[in-house]
Amino acid sequence: MMKKSDQKRLWIFAVVESAFLLVFSLLYWQHRENWLLSLLMFTPAVSVILTRLFTREGTKALYLRVWMRKNLRCYLATWLLTPVVAYVGAVLYFLLFPQNFTLSSQLAQEAGVQGADYLVMLAQTIPLAVLINPLTGLLPCLGEELAWRGYLLPKFSCYGKIPATLITGLLWGLWHAPIVAMGFNYGEGHPVANILAMLVFCSVLGVIQGYLFFHTGSVWGPVVFHAAINGIDLYAPSQLFMNRSSNLFIGPNLIGLVGGAGLILLAAWCLRQLWKMDKTANSFEPVVRNQI
Repeated sequence: MMKKSDQKRLWIFAVVESAFLLVFSLLYWQHRENWLLSLLMFTPAVSVILTRLFTREGTKALYLRVWMRKNLRCYLATWLLTPVVAYVGAVLYFLLFPQNFTLSSQLAQEAGVQGADYLVMLAQTIPLAVLINPLTGLLPCLGEELAWRGYLLPKFSCYGKIPATLITGLLWGLWHAPIVAMGFNYGEGHPVANILAMLVFCSVLGVIQGYLFFHTGSVWGPVVFHAAINGIDLYAPSQLFMNRSSNLFIGPNLIGLVGGAGLILLAAWCLRQLWKMDKTANSFEPVVRNQI
């Protein structure tokens, strides 16, 4: 069972972060400026800091140590292979719906290239984007992950690693609810469907991030993954290989059921690994004891 002190801290965190979310949601509803969403990404971390101050929890168990010697290969794989896994869903989508694939895409038209020249451009720009984009997103992603995986996940882990990752993923998805209801990610006109789709998407990602957290003993595993996923948004498959509107609930982008197939498969594997961790008593305790 969760300690009463942790229950109190989670309620305080929920109240503080809900206040931030209300303010930024109203501002976004009025102005629809993306920089507001960028600032919103930092509010979970600010809420954790305020909660720790209010409850005198201090700075124990921040999970900010990188553990580079132990985790270097995991960090590199997360950084470089996440786009490969993510685009598996896009490949599957275009195999199922080949009529939607074109090299005269929105991006190709904007760049004024086509055919082989367009493929050459993609071969030059996408690898660079895969390398650079996640680095620029590390700080905002830390703003979220310091809360969801670095604060909430360890507290819910008293129920087991799989329940903890699922609960945290759902809470993370609910946190997005006001913004996606206004049309972010899935478009306007179907707010309930948007929220349900985001709950599924965040639950899938949350399982992967939960595994990375428990595997590395650090919040930086989830941060790198989160940044890699956000970096892909700048080169969404629908923008790269389509010139018509896509059904965002299906694909080819990651937020669709088919477009996210690679991430769903990876999440299934991570669930299996988490189950194995839960079978091993105290598998996470040494990391907890040595945290700052």
